[in-house]
Amino acid sequence: MKFRSAALATTALLMSTASFAGVVTSSANLEFLAIDGKKPTTSLLKSTNSFNVNDSQMHQVVVRVTEIIRAGSDRELFESDPIIVSFQGSQEDVVISAPRIEDEHDAKNFKKNPTILVKTVSGRDIATKQDTLKQEGFLPGVNLTNTLSDYNTSGAPAAVSSLAATEVPAAVPGFSSKANKGKVVVQGENVAEQQLQYWFQQADKETQARFLDWAKKLK
Repeated sequence: MKFRSAALATTALLMSTASFAGVVTSSANLEFLAIDGKKPTTSLLKSTNSFNVNDSQMHQVVVRVTEIIRAGSDRELFESDPIIVSFQGSQEDVVISAPRIEDEHDAKNFKKNPTILVKTVSGRDIATKQDTLKQEGFLPGVNLTNTLSDYNTSGAPAAVSSLAATEVPAAVPGFSSKANKGKVVVQGENVAEQQLQYWFQQADKETQARFLDWAKKLK
């Protein structure tokens, strides 16, 4: 009996001092681009749109709103700029959502004021800090974690300094990579041009030829 009582007391003590986790899900029109400074992976996301948060930590997601909207008599794809959302974890499950964007008017308004809602499943609003993640260059998504790391050291509105240390993306100018094929020299007046040259040199001959054929057709 004494052993059982001691075990129950220990369990109660651990429960009283432990941090509790909630599960975060998103509305159907939201895509997670980064979670706590890292790109989502199968192991990080329990499903396509959920992950755990700890109630004792600040968390940060980068999301993008994607909708098929009406454009006159046609339909077109709307994708928002990456939006950074920082918030305190919760013991309750949390839902991150964006308003429905149905037409060009909605899309224009959202671009002017991109607002993401964060609530517990019981309906309580969770305070957030939000900002737009500015990206530059060719294929900017390749550098997302690096750009986010820089953002988190900047003191910007939604920055979380503890998440500043992230992995350096491979195969970008200025960084070494196993994919490198000998010495790569890039020139150009802007990042987009330099990255375009870099990726072209990384490709095999057949891919380079297809790219050149495609480029010629754009003239």
